[in-house]
Amino acid sequence: MVQEALFEAEAKYSIDTNVVVSFLGDGDAELYPVDVFGPQWTFLEAAIRAGRVIAARRVETELKKWERIERMKAWLHNHKYVFQDVDSDAQLIAAKDTVNRYPAYGLDVNRLGDLEVMSLAKARGLAVISLESQKQHRAARPKIPNVCQEFAIGHVGFHDFLRAEGFAERGT
Repeated sequence: MVQEALFEAEAKYSIDTNVVVSFLGDGDAELYPVDVFGPQWTFLEAAIRAGRVIAARRVETELKKWERIERMKAWLHNHKYVFQDVDSDAQLIAAKDTVNRYPAYGLDVNRLGDLEVMSLAKARGLAVISLESQKQHRAARPKIPNVCQEFAIGHVGFHDFLRAEGFAERGT
């Protein structure tokens, strides 16, 4: 059984680890603290529950580094359904193409999350939601927005996600 069938809507986005950490992390990583940006978090949560936002399995692995924070631990426990395994040749091909162009993704375990987020998006025709911005990059330090553009993968920042999904129009 394909897990997406359990959701109300078809997936539109593959979310990067940094978006979740920006709400549930601590210190400098907490760019959008839930107590201040509650409506935006609630909106994102609704999109996740509806199945419009999914995550690569590696995102779960990266988020587990933050389990010392009780709210992250609880969130991971309650959101096991959002994480998707590599499940298609298209996803493997997308990953291979990306690593061939940007070997850093195959050489650094800390970049595997980005690779899976983008290859999931490419294989399923999704856009990536991340907090990275497009800037000059090198093959040794690739940036998600640049790689997405090069491989014709949609990319949106969190603000653009909110706009595209109608957050402002809903009066939340």
